[in-house]
Amino acid sequence: MNAIGIIAEYNPFHNGHRYQIEKAKELTGAEHVVIVMSGDFVQRGAPAFTDKYLRTEMALSCGADFVFELPATFSCASAEYFASAGISLLSSLGFVDGLCFGAECGELSLLKKIADVLADSPAELEQKIHAFVSEGMSYPKAREQALKLAFPDLSGTSCQTTHAFSEIFSSPNNILAIEYLKALAKEHSTLEPLCIRRTDAGYHETGFPKDSSFASASALRALFPDRQESSLPASAADYLPEPVWKLLEKNPARYPVLEDDFSTLLYYRLLHLSEDDFSILDMNRALYHRIQTLLNQYESVSAFTELLKTKQFTYSRISRLLFHLLLDIRTPASSCVPYARLLGFRKEKSHLLRQVKKIPVITKPADGLKMLSADCDAGKLYERDLFAASLYRQVQMQKKKQVLPTEYQAGPVIL
Repeated sequence: MNAIGIIAEYNPFHNGHRYQIEKAKELTGAEHVVIVMSGDFVQRGAPAFTDKYLRTEMALSCGADFVFELPATFSCASAEYFASAGISLLSSLGFVDGLCFGAECGELSLLKKIADVLADSPAELEQKIHAFVSEGMSYPKAREQALKLAFPDLSGTSCQTTHAFSEIFSSPNNILAIEYLKALAKEHSTLEPLCIRRTDAGYHETGFPKDSSFASASALRALFPDRQESSLPASAADYLPEPVWKLLEKNPARYPVLEDDFSTLLYYRLLHLSEDDFSILDMNRALYHRIQTLLNQYESVSAFTELLKTKQFTYSRISRLLFHLLLDIRTPASSCVPYARLLGFRKEKSHLLRQVKKIPVITKPADGLKMLSADCDAGKLYERDLFAASLYRQVQMQKKKQVLPTEYQAGPVIL
């Protein structure tokens, strides 16, 4: 295999991410590692812990060769959009042969079987999902219940990690793995999937396992509350690669950026909520009216998200919707990514960029506007990236009282 691709957030980059890169190269013999990474807003519906350029440098310092940005429209969306857009971008590069992802359930054949059913989306399955949703279930839970009925022979089985079939959909990593495989099937992609069984802490795990150097990104972010001191929490050292630790130590004014740092901006946006916003991604009438009804109780992003949450609408769903409103992200016509925004690369690997023929590679924001000016949809998608980055930078600067390069001043990170 020449090059292996990884779709990631690195929020922040930790030992588990470095292990994935090293293991992917070991198992495939790949010479190059290509990352498609969320920009300044991430899939759980929140700003990234630190900006995309610092996270790009973390990845390049720990084994990645290229980092491309997943457009904001998809990086802050549901697992389905996130995965399919990432697959679209990797496939369009032309020199990537495979896709590596991690999951608690390491049985690729089982995950593929589920993904194939979802890719075909049989009418009967969709009807069952909608029926469960109408009973008050969240969409993820409704889909799980429908699939259990669709796979009666598998519902009592376990995968390698002893996760029962009914538990597969409780893990965001398993859900993403299925969405990657589903996107590969629907797009007839030639990318070869590689699933690495996760043995580290789970996605939502906030503790630190004993006798292990692996911890979840959620746990690590919790070590960096809205801190004012300049020193790094010593407890994080064992779970971060040394280059990452040094970058954090060197750039204290660039993190942490938290969802509540956007509270005033979001409140202003919600005051201007209108029926035009029914086209906002993840919006529906029930949520629209719920926001209007409860807006007088607004205190902060996190508090309002918790207030809006119901049995049917999960915290992540609400959080994504609120940031879609703030960033004015509308439901996309497709998950096709029509350009490759290069965030960083290793200098000795730059020759591979000449193999990208299907889509333009953008290294300078101003050049990107010119390249995409003839394509209205692509231009709007790209302008949304610039808007999201500018908004993030402004909040980051106001919080840390330090001027940072604009999107037009910042170039790709080159190591």
